[in-house]
This record gives sequence, structure tokens and C-alpha cells, in this order.
Amino acid sequence: MSYNSILKAYLKALQEQYKNATNSRQYTAELSYRMPLDTMERALAKEFNPDDDIDVILEPTTQGRVGRPDWRIHNKDTMGIYGYIEGKGLSEEPFDTRPYAAQIKKYLTLGHKLIITDGIDFVFCMDRDREPTVISIIDKDKMRTRDWSAQKVDARFEVYMREFFKNPSPQQVNEAKLVELVAVRTRMLADDILELVNIPLEEAMNENEREVIVLLQGMRELVYNHNDSNLRTGEVFADFTAQVIMFCLLYAHRVLCASEDSPAEKERKINAYIKEDLSEGEALTPFRNLMLYLRDHADKSFFINQRIDECIKFLSFIKMTDQQLLNPDYHQLFELFLSKYDAKSRFDFGAYYTPKVLADFVVKLVNYVVAENFPGKSIYDDGNTIVDPCCGTGSFMEALISHDPGNGSYNLCGIEILPAPYMLANYRMAVLEKQNGKKNNKIKILLANTLSNSVFNGEANEDSIEGRELLQANKISALPLKLVIGNPPCSDTLRENISDDFSIINGLMEDFRPPEAMRRGRQNIQKQINNPFMQFLRWSCKKLLDSQNHSVLALIVPLSFLEAESYKYARKYLCEHFSDVWAVAVDADARTGVRSDSLFHTLQGRAVIVLTRKYGDDAPIRVVHYCDYSHSMRGNKERLLSDDISNIASRFEEYGIDTDTVAFSPVKPFDTEMYKKFWPVSNENGQNAIFLNHCSGIKLAPTAIFTHVKAPMLKRRSREIALNGASEASVWFSKQDRPPKEEKIVAFQNALNGCGDKRVMDQMLTENIHSYSFRPFLTSNVLLWKEVLLKYSRIGGGGTRLRPEIIKAYSDQNTVGFAMAHAPKDLNPTLSQFVSFCWYYPDNDMCTRGNSHIYMNQYPNRQGGMSTNIAPEILSAVVSMIGMSEETAAKKIVFYVYAVMCSQVYLDDFEGALFTVNQSDKRARVPVVSDKELFLNISEIGKSIADLEKVDFSPENILGFDYDFLMQSVPAGFQIKNVPHPFDAENELLLLTDGNRTIKVYCPLSLQRLNISGYDVIKAVWLKFNSYDFTHCEFTGDDMRRLLDFLNTIAIHEKYVEKLDEMIAPILNGVVPLVVNED
Repeated sequence: MSYNSILKAYLKALQEQYKNATNSRQYTAELSYRMPLDTMERALAKEFNPDDDIDVILEPTTQGRVGRPDWRIHNKDTMGIYGYIEGKGLSEEPFDTRPYAAQIKKYLTLGHKLIITDGIDFVFCMDRDREPTVISIIDKDKMRTRDWSAQKVDARFEVYMREFFKNPSPQQVNEAKLVELVAVRTRMLADDILELVNIPLEEAMNENEREVIVLLQGMRELVYNHNDSNLRTGEVFADFTAQVIMFCLLYAHRVLCASEDSPAEKERKINAYIKEDLSEGEALTPFRNLMLYLRDHADKSFFINQRIDECIKFLSFIKMTDQQLLNPDYHQLFELFLSKYDAKSRFDFGAYYTPKVLADFVVKLVNYVVAENFPGKSIYDDGNTIVDPCCGTGSFMEALISHDPGNGSYNLCGIEILPAPYMLANYRMAVLEKQNGKKNNKIKILLANTLSNSVFNGEANEDSIEGRELLQANKISALPLKLVIGNPPCSDTLRENISDDFSIINGLMEDFRPPEAMRRGRQNIQKQINNPFMQFLRWSCKKLLDSQNHSVLALIVPLSFLEAESYKYARKYLCEHFSDVWAVAVDADARTGVRSDSLFHTLQGRAVIVLTRKYGDDAPIRVVHYCDYSHSMRGNKERLLSDDISNIASRFEEYGIDTDTVAFSPVKPFDTEMYKKFWPVSNENGQNAIFLNHCSGIKLAPTAIFTHVKAPMLKRRSREIALNGASEASVWFSKQDRPPKEEKIVAFQNALNGCGDKRVMDQMLTENIHSYSFRPFLTSNVLLWKEVLLKYSRIGGGGTRLRPEIIKAYSDQNTVGFAMAHAPKDLNPTLSQFVSFCWYYPDNDMCTRGNSHIYMNQYPNRQGGMSTNIAPEILSAVVSMIGMSEETAAKKIVFYVYAVMCSQVYLDDFEGALFTVNQSDKRARVPVVSDKELFLNISEIGKSIADLEKVDFSPENILGFDYDFLMQSVPAGFQIKNVPHPFDAENELLLLTDGNRTIKVYCPLSLQRLNISGYDVIKAVWLKFNSYDFTHCEFTGDDMRRLLDFLNTIAIHEKYVEKLDEMIAPILNGVVPLVVNED
């Protein structure tokens, strides 16, 4: 039958059905006349592809709420799907595609063509890059005519139908695209399950939906060890089930199918895999159990089985080369899956894969350390058990197998909680076996939560998939373990594993906490105990220490674990229970500004720890073997890690472990006896100190709304936001690095409009805008509107901290103080000045990381007044020495301490003591001289340096700028940009640019490199907050004058520090008497 004949026959039959339905008043919104359309589809398929065997399958319509298109058209030989056709109720009105936008997007995302039709209007959805096209087979105005088949058919209909039936053939895709397409199908299946899984049985709308709900409940009981609704939500079940099903299919495609298999053969193999009974020792046991449940309890029409069938046909249609099958990048596959399925889950689980070069390095190092500590022994000895409690995609398992010099008969077990990497790890082991043949080792990969109580006590529901895996994990981890190795998940914010189901591991975490007598409420050093990597570390210790044999622990941990106070008691526990420790700094913490390439794609640094335990030897660890690769560029780092083990071992140095900090990394040597004579800046542990109190600076959230370097512009911006809200705020803030969230903008707008009229608002702004010590050498302006800031502390998770002590203190003109960072090592890769003076209300971000702590001469008391903030011992000594009042002496002490801490010679000589991470019971110490003249001279220089940060300071032109020339060189309309590289270091120039024009300003190299409290003072402070993105003001001649004044000011700072060093050096050399600290 020709094309024209097919359409005429179709239109005749369709018109007859339509007449019958309307005349008998049986017309419904559903297409009750499918037969004409079905006949036409089959005829057109044969007409357009006479040599192909095409199936036109009439699909079941609906299961519960999960709808499917009415027809699927695919090629019997290639399994290639031509597309889907969805029928809707026929109407004389033009077809409206809007209600079906989500359905169209879904099928185009899957890579399928889709037609939606009411019988006359056909909506052709051919690919994601083209808008759907609506073609009326005949003009709907002609539907009232006597004979539809006599009407003119739109010529475009044939063109589009031919494209729809264009013959597909097996496509070759890369592995990344394959996983991406499987991830999309997994997401859709999870969404389908979630629509139904939370509906109580009694709320089922019909018998069909009731059967679906019963089946899903049965699956849920099969999957989970218990029914704690808080842990096993519908979302969790839907995600888990969808991933298990789809990755089971992907595994079968990758492992069982050969590159030369036909699509039909691939379909047969995958179907056989998911339906055949389980055999002993088979991989992916939990996946297969779920598939067998579906085989035994659900018919073909069950919506999950429909998704399975579609995915199998899709996979059968995919052709993979042997190279792709045997050499995948597992890490990339996992990353791609998460990015397409649920990018957030990666961060929820702190899941970051282990680079192959690092996994190989750790295994080499473990083998070396074992040989050094246990001569004649190997981790591969027959009968040994090795466990990776968080195996991910199997990086360490592959490295362990690859570095086995023989063919050891050992047990190797990996445990993984996420279905996607679990499947990839099993696939990885299958590929290794194909490449290397069957080995003597026994490999087992389990899908379980390692930290569950069941893995400790062996109590679980063996009738559930989860329970069986947990019991297996308990059985294997209870064997005498020789090695626990892995890269545990790490997240500062994750609060998983805190329910009763994890009471055992949470009880064990007590061993990593400070002694009870030293614990306090809201103690920051205890927060990291909840980090999941710490739980895995404690789990590993428990399992190894319970084994009555020599053992080894090798884990990747955050770099901060080696020395941060938060982990002090965990390190202490390791030292007390193990015999030897090797520590490797791998990646530096990028938040400190260090210039290096990381192996891991995280800001947080990474390290490796390897510990050995000699069974029966209770001697504690006193030295650490340490090596540092963290400051190397990535290429060099990979080369060094890939080196021969003898060269790797030669790079380790041995250091004594400090009994106080228990750090696993060395510190620069310094004169400890001399340092003990100095005075701590503050009293954190009962010792005599200089200041009685300190307080964090004001924390604004968001800072951008409340600050501006120019007070008039702060007023104008506030008024415009009051008038136009979020739209106006977007103009001001959109290009800043942290634009305020809309809810906070709306709250600010509402508060401003609550003032009433413009006059009251202007008065409020005038009264509440103050000078603000914002960053080192940058005084900004702040709107300290207390009523609104207090409300902000409760909006959108809070964040705003008004600090009433600071507001009270700095409302008194007699207050002077400086901001100090308590953790200088967190600010910069090398030690630099970590104090800055605060003449005005101080911001919390006077340092780049952590809180800036403000030390002042006076502090609010409980009576509502101000009291001296200097400890009586040191205040009395200084008053006696200089013969001045306590009030004057207190100010002199503030300037003196600030001066000492600005001294470069002081920073250099005591770097080992000062360049540390935060230690809550230790503060920087300064020497206090007992020589009146020297004390006053140092204090006076301190005040001179402090004066540089006053808003009205007028510097001497020591850099010799031609102010008039440079001010006149600023072109009209110049909008300065804060570019990534604003310096010409070779010619000592600062380059000001708007993207098209450049102004060159002399800037010595030392000033270009000036870093205070973690900020590059020129680029990250002055240029950033004076750039157009932050000011929305053109850069003028007056702004050039301010810039030149700023450069002269920091040049004067440099001169003062040089002069100061001449005074400080003799003190540090011990030739100047000090005020004795009786502590």
C-alpha cells in the first residue's frame, strides 16, 4: 500500500471512530480509537523500511501514577528504538503542548524520539536541540466536512514521519556517554518509585495501584535490615532500588556481553543474567537478589519491569570495543554517574575517589613498612585478611592485587555503602580476572554500611538483602585482620551514623575525645569527632586491636589530621595503641593560598598515615617517619609518588613526637627555653597572660549588603534596594564572589521600608553608618543597624553575629585594639604578620580563615561600664616601670604587643611556636622588656604602625609618585577590574585595567607580596573592594589619589617594621632583661 493510500485509509477509519464516539456520547478524553492509529503506524513502518523487521508494541498505559506512551517502535534485529507515540483525546481545538513539556523533555533526554498526537495534530519531538513541531495531518477546520480522506494532507507530515522511522543501527558510544545515559534512566526510575512508595495501602486509588504498592512494600522489606522510617525514607529506598536495578543491567552489559555480540544476543544474555537463579559466590549478590524478587513477584506490565525492558533494549543497542570494556576509567564513570544522577549525593557522602598513583604509592609504602617492622612477613601471606572498609570503585583492591609479587592465598574484602561504586568495584575485579586470570586470593565485595552495629555484633535480619550483607561484613571483619586500608569519606558537615543503629561506633568515639574534665559546651575541638573519616579510623583500630596478631593500618586522611588540635586525642590514642607511624603530606590545604596542584579535587589538604602494631608490644610511639609532597606541582608529585620504593623511603625523615601537641608533622626548631619566658597574649589554660578577655569581630551575613568603601554609595544602594528589592540588588551584587541570597535582600528591603518615609530612612542611614575596620589596611563603611542585624541572625540559617561586647567597647572612644588570627598556619603557606590594628568597629574577617579575635585595652563589665582588659600582674609591672596611670599603661601595652607581633625578626625566630594551627589552650607569646625606655620606644612604634590604619592618615610620598600626572591619567568612564594577575613583577608595576585600557603605577616587589592575616593586601583587599564589581562607581582621579596614599602607607609600614626589628633583635637574643612571668 502506498503512502497516500495508507493516509486515506487512516483518515477514513479515524473519522468513522470519531463519529461513532460522538454520536453515542461515549467520547472520552482518552483516545478510545487506537486501532486506526495502530494500523497506520505499522503500515508506515513497512512502507518506509520494507527490508527491516519492525515491532510496533502497544504498551500498557498506566500503573498507578506512572504513565507510559501507548506505542514503542523498535527494530527486532538491532533492538534500536525508533521512538515512542503517545495518544491523546481528539479535539477540534489546536493541540496545546504545554501540559506535556515534562514528558517531552524526559524522552528526549533518554535519546528517544517522541510523537504526541490526538489523531489529527501530531507533535514531533525529534531531539533535544529542536523545538517540538506541531503538524496537522489535515486542517482541523475541515473536521466538520463530510470526508476527511478527501482533504489535503500537510506535505510536512511525510517528511517528519520518514525521519521518525529512520532506520537505527547499533551505535558505538564511549563509556562516559554510556554511564551518563544509564544515570539518566536511573534518575527517572527513582522518581517513578518515589511517586508511589510513600502512599499507604489504604490510600490506593484502584486495584491496579494497590497491587503496585503491595509489591513495593515487599521489595522494601526484602531490601532493608529493619524498618526505621527515619533511616529508610521513601527517597532513600527509591534511590537505592533504582541504582541497584540499573547498575545490575550495566554490569551484565559490561562483563557478560562481548564486543562482537549482536543486539539480540546481548538482550538474551542480560535477560538471562537477571532471571537465572543465584549461584554460590556470585558477584553482585544483593543486586541479583532484588532482580530475582522482581522475576518471581512482578509481571511484565509492572512499571519497574517496563523500565528494565527499555534499558535492556537500550544497552543491547550499544556497541563497546574491547579497549573500552577492559580499560575503563572507574573514577570518571563514578563521577559522571553522580553528576547526572544526583550531584549533591557526592558531597553528602564526602565521596572523593582515590587517584591510581596514590593507591599504588600507599600499597608500595605498606609493603615497605611491613618488611621493616616484621622481617620475613608480607601482607600477601597465605591466610591473611585485608579489608578496605570504604572501597569505593576498588582503587586499593586493584592496587593490592597488582602489587602482589606472587600468587598469595589471602582474603581481600571491600565494603561499600553506595550501589554505583559497589557495581564498578565488582566490574573492576571482573576485568582484572579477565586480564590476569584466576588468582589464589579470595575476593569479596559487600554492599553494606561498615559502621553499623551489625558489623560489630553480628545481629541482623538475614532474610533481607541488607541484613545478609551486614552479616557477611561482620564475619569477614571478625577474622584476624592483617591490614585495613582505605580512603574513608570526609565531610565537615555530614551528620550521618548518629542513630541507635550506630551506637557501638559512637560509643567507641569517646576514645578520641578530650578527657571529660577538659570538655566544655560548644567546644570547637570536638566537632571533628563527628567527621565520618574519624569513625572509619576508630572502626579500623577496633578491628585491628581485636586481632591477636601483628597488623597494619593505612588510611588517607585530611592533612589537618597530622597536627590540628581537633584530632590531638585521636593521635594520642594511635600512639598509645600502635608501635610505629609513617605520615605523608600529599596535598596542601588550598585555602591557605599555597601554590600547588592537588591530586584530589578538594580545597582541603590530604595526607596518608601508615601505622603498624606489634602484637604484645605495648611501648607507645615516640617518633614519626615523615615525608612532604604537598608543595609539589601535580606532575612532579605524581612522578615522585610513582618512584621506586627505595627512593621513596629515602625521603622520609624521623622526628620526635611532641608530647603536648602529639603532632604527626615536624615544627621548625626554636629556643623553647627563651619562649617560656614570654607572656601569652591571652589566658586559655590558667596561665598568667597579658589580656583578660578577647572577642571575635562582628560577623555580618551577608557582608555585601551592609558595607561599602564609600559611605554615600552605601546610602544610595540601600535606598534603591528599598525601592526595587531583589532586582536592584542583582545589579549591585551579581558580579561579586558572594552575592546575598534573595531572602536576605527581601528582609533588608522590608526593614528599610518599615522606616516609613524617605526622610526617616535617610536619618536612620546617617545615624547608623560608621567607619569599619574591614580588612588589613582597609577601612570601609558599615550600616550597623542593630534592629535589622538581630533579625538577620535568625534568617536563612543565621550567620550574623553582632557581638554586643565589641559594639559596647568600640562605642567608647578610649578603646584601642588589634585583631589576631589564632591559627596562622591556616592563613598562608608561610608565616607572615597575623595581626592588624582596629581603630573602628572590627569585622570578623580581618583574617582569611577562622574568626579574627579582638584584643583591647578595656572590656565591658557586668555593671554596664568598662574595665581594664590587662591582667593585674603585667599591668602592675608596667605601671611600676613606666610610672604612668593604669589607663595609659593599658594602651601602651596594646601598642607594645601589637608592635612585637608585627616584627619580622620575631616571626622568623619563633616560627616553630607561632606557625601553628589553632590550639585552644595555647596563644602566641611575646617578650615584655623591663627596660622603660625600650618598652616605650617599641610601644610608640606600635602606635605609629597602628596610626597607618586610621581613615584620616595622610602619608608622606616616600614612593615618589607624581600625583598630578597619575590622577590626570585616569580616563573618563574607567571601571577598574580586580584581575587575577594585576602585577608586572619584573618591572615592579601595578597594572590598573578596565579590560581595555591600562594604567601603570610603580609598586615595589615587596609591597606586591605583602600578606597580612592571609590577605594579599593590594590584590585581595584594596583592588577587590575598590573594583567596579564592588563599588559600582567609576574609578576617578580622587580614587587614584586614595590608591597612591594606600601604597605609600604600606611602604611606610615596611619602614617601621625594619626599624622595629632593630629593637626586637637584642631582646630575642637574650641581652635585654624581661618582666618575669611567674608561670
